[in-house]
Amino acid sequence: MRKIGGTILGIGLGLLACWGLYNFFGYVLPSLPLPVKIAIVAIVIGLIILLTSLVRERKRASKEEKDKFKEVER
Repeated sequence: MRKIGGTILGIGLGLLACWGLYNFFGYVLPSLPLPVKIAIVAIVIGLIILLTSLVRERKRASKEEKDKFKEVER
């Protein structure tokens, strides 16, 4: 259930972010063609996904290291 909730939350936040970016580029840079706007949004979303996965990986690795050296801390 937690994965489903996280997925739905991610989709909702992603759609809201896309809508916001679309409107932002529509007001601020109306002269840009639509493919350029889509490319910029795709780059931003890709960077966010990469950074999120990096943080999750480091968090998981930190937890594994902590468990690995648990006996040393005592």
